Amino acid sequence: MALATTTQSLRFIPPAAATGAGNLDALNRVLADLCTRNPKDGAALALRRHVEEHARDLSGEAFSHFMDQLYDLITTLLESNEVTENMGALRAIDELIDVTAGENAVKVAKIANYMRTSFEAKREPEILVLASKVLGHLARAGGAMTADEVECLVKLALEWLQGDRIEYRRFAAVLILKEMAENASTVFNVHVPEFVDAIWVALRDPKLDVRERAVEALRACLRVIEKRETRWRVQWYYRMFEATQDGLGKNAHVHSIHGSLLAVGELLRLPDSLNLFRPFTFFEVEDSRT
Repeated sequence: MALATTTQSLRFIPPAAATGAGNLDALNRVLADLCTRNPKDGAALALRRHVEEHARDLSGEAFSHFMDQLYDLITTLLESNEVTENMGALRAIDELIDVTAGENAVKVAKIANYMRTSFEAKREPEILVLASKVLGHLARAGGAMTADEVECLVKLALEWLQGDRIEYRRFAAVLILKEMAENASTVFNVHVPEFVDAIWVALRDPKLDVRERAVEALRACLRVIEKRETRWRVQWYYRMFEATQDGLGKNAHVHSIHGSLLAVGELLRLPDSLNLFRPFTFFEVEDSRT
């Protein structure tokens, strides 16, 4: 959708509704600038400055009304069928995470709801990748306030891995798990056993991009495990190493072999990994086509 069309579609709120502090044309233009494949440098920062200026200039009630209108605009963009508008909404959400004006609990709740909507409703990989980055930012910035949302999303991602194969949901699942392991490790740590069992589904998925994102999630999980006491840590290392061999049989599919080798590569990055896995032996993988 052309930029001019995007800007026009955002102007459904009467300018006079901006609580007497001027109209929303500037806000519409800022959001439109975010609804492109490659926004100009400073476009997201312009949104934050616009919001912060209104926070200074408006009374508490008027500013709350202004934010409600902004959230309505973001909702419209996120519900659009245009990829660029979805990405513009996510960029706006990402910038709002660090805005300190207004009720933080309300903001976190709204943004968390946007994240759930994005992962459940969107299928385009570029949208899901961007949404996962925003989710990681929210988990990192929100701390204890986002713990319940993190817990729900981790459980949802694990359910998507363990359920019937739906490609875009598997892709979303490994993106979510990676960001949660990196940015909410305390909550994620409880789910390590489930993750270790479920990640192989994605590591052996027929789609290369799912396997590549799955190994990133595995890498993030291993960093969480590294912080645990030795006995607990080694238990999971051995369990994962044994699981890699299940995908290296002579009749295994190529994607299964590739996923297992990706996992082996991550395990061999571990400190003192050669000594750790000395009791195991690699066996030759025969090409079933010969």
